[in-house]
Amino acid sequence: MSFIKLFPSIPLSRIRENFNHLWFVIILVFVFTSKIDSRTIEVHEGESIQKAIDSLEKGDTVKVFPGVYHEFLFVDKTHFTLSGVIVDGKWPTLDGEGRLNDGVIGSGANFLIENFHVKNYKANGVMTQGAGNIIMRKLIVENTGIYGIYPTMGINVLIEDTVSLGIADAAIYIGMCHNVDVRRNEVYGSVIGIEIENSTNVLIEGNTVYDNSAGIVAFALPGLPLKKVENVIIRKNFIFDNNHRNFAEPGALVAGVPPGIGIGVMAGDEVTIEDNIIRRNSFAGIGIGDNNLLPNSKSPDPDVEPNPDRNKILENVFIDNGVRKWNDLMSWLFYVIRIIFSGNPIPESPNGGKVGIFPDGYDVVASGKGKDNCLIAPDSVTKIGTSGYGLCNPKETTEKIKTMIGDPKQGEAKSDARELGKQVFGAVCSGCHSMTIRTVGPPIKEIQEKYKKDIYGVVSFASMPKKVREGFIEMPSQKYLGNEKLTAVSNYILNLKDEGSKGVTK
Repeated sequence: MSFIKLFPSIPLSRIRENFNHLWFVIILVFVFTSKIDSRTIEVHEGESIQKAIDSLEKGDTVKVFPGVYHEFLFVDKTHFTLSGVIVDGKWPTLDGEGRLNDGVIGSGANFLIENFHVKNYKANGVMTQGAGNIIMRKLIVENTGIYGIYPTMGINVLIEDTVSLGIADAAIYIGMCHNVDVRRNEVYGSVIGIEIENSTNVLIEGNTVYDNSAGIVAFALPGLPLKKVENVIIRKNFIFDNNHRNFAEPGALVAGVPPGIGIGVMAGDEVTIEDNIIRRNSFAGIGIGDNNLLPNSKSPDPDVEPNPDRNKILENVFIDNGVRKWNDLMSWLFYVIRIIFSGNPIPESPNGGKVGIFPDGYDVVASGKGKDNCLIAPDSVTKIGTSGYGLCNPKETTEKIKTMIGDPKQGEAKSDARELGKQVFGAVCSGCHSMTIRTVGPPIKEIQEKYKKDIYGVVSFASMPKKVREGFIEMPSQKYLGNEKLTAVSNYILNLKDEGSKGVTK
């Protein structure tokens, strides 16, 4: 029987439009259910979730029942399900008690994580490293340090129906990933709501984003293995009141993000912003700029094109952006004081001058030398710096693009063993370390100067880190990676060249 005969009422065009997303879901359902001898392992309060994970075989499911579990979960498996069971409204809770670094770290391919409340960790809530064909859904992530939900170096990633709050960097952070859908999530009370960094083919749709310092941002940063942000769609989101005081660690990269930004694009290309409601963001409803906004913009990465190009601001609803209340002014004042005492310069405004303590706000703020950017209905919005923008074609919508998820076979690809150090750096270290600028931890150049060629010294510190300098958070232990991966990545880091921050090895 043909596929079309199974669904005779669905138009062929509709089937084709949804085929990629449907294929992805079917493949995942298949791998989760097709193994005849697959097992379901139950974990109840007082038992160890990690012990059940360690016994997983291909196709197995771990079901975790309500209770509080003080664990760090590490899953280096493929084809598995880690599922919480909600009973009478009670969730299974992973509670790091403010002493554990990470809630969940997963690697491998073809897996699903769902139905957990993750809170009170020092570094990350739910993180995946170099993983492909993954679904993270129905999660509550609260007060988990640097990042909430954090896929890095992933392919075919779906994040949906989650709630994240109280994160000191990004509630949802898409780091160097390809083919990502982020749908129907609620993010609030964090420094950044949703961040797309050096990633391509990303759909951010139907999310509720409020009470962050900045709502949704797409940044292309220097000194990382992947070099661009490209082909991003930000549509049908409700983005409002993102005026929260920036409480990132002073000196960290995101500590330089001013409060009051709805959507921010820095050096991103082909970012389409469409059908969003953007309301009461006190500095900019949408801000688009180049890498001169970075504190160390004088040392650019020659492989990162610094300008925002081919971006489109299509039909959106703008309401009361650039209008401040007393709380917004206090948030901005705290930001300026922190920037001054950190020694970093206050960013420049679109006309080249300083922004001042309380700069004027607009629906659209643009800066930089980008080309082929456009704005639809420019007379309907307040704006500055958009004189070089063209008029968008109203027919160029993203309506036909239903998903960014691609071929599941891409998500199963493995890196060459000789590239192990580079892979671990991209998947684990790059979220906090760039070549010449401070993101969260110290730049790689400083690590190289301190350790010279002492690979063992880096391995030893990464396994049992301790706080060694003021103004930096304590590094989470990476001992779970094992000696082989730690040695490979330490060797990779100590041999990175700084050719204008170019990330290449000797």
